[in-house]
Amino acid sequence: MIGKKPGLGPDTGEATSVIGETSVFEGTFEVTGNLRVDGKFTGEIQVSETLVVGKSGLVDADVQTRCAVVAGTIKGNLNASEKITLQSGSRLEGEMVTSKLVIEEGVSFQGSCNTAQTSSAPKSGKTSPPGARPREDETKDEVEEVAGELAKK
Repeated sequence: MIGKKPGLGPDTGEATSVIGETSVFEGTFEVTGNLRVDGKFTGEIQVSETLVVGKSGLVDADVQTRCAVVAGTIKGNLNASEKITLQSGSRLEGEMVTSKLVIEEGVSFQGSCNTAQTSSAPKSGKTSPPGARPREDETKDEVEEVAGELAKK
């Protein structure tokens, strides 16, 4: 394909919307399909499919998408319901939330990341004996009662 950059997701022929290298966009952008950013975007973005930030792309925004492929820079929170791929040389400053994360060597990341998958498993990863309740459900009185029983032993 002409213009296809390996590993950067949809090229301009496959992207639903494109913010070109010399373009600057500010505001709220909602895209049904894919979005490729090679220019500068500031504001909020919602993309129903894949957001691709090219090497020259700068996104200073909070982002909601299904998948994100980042080769440029994102400053803001990135929430991808399926997958985030940070390619070598990319930069992300903010919070990432996704179920799958790929980070290549040479990425600059400053912020926090949550890759917890939605499930019925305990969040702490610790298991409790059958019938036991999580500690956060215990009241002060219950804790003191158990402590008193242990002190008698």
